[in-house]
Amino acid sequence: MLTLVLTVCLQAEPTRCKDERIDFNGSATACLVQGSPIIAEWGSDHPEWTIKSWKCGRSREG
Repeated sequence: MLTLVLTVCLQAEPTRCKDERIDFNGSATACLVQGSPIIAEWGSDHPEWTIKSWKCGRSREG
């Protein structure tokens, strides 16, 4: 399993950043192609955060 790793920062406090992880069930190529709409949805659900970057990586669980 892969994970989308988003680096996000608070809009009100841009130096306060963290990584958010979203599980992704698919290949690395699929993660790169299909990641954008998942990330856009996360951004819509969390308007107080700004997405600075994202990447596909291995899940921490395996």
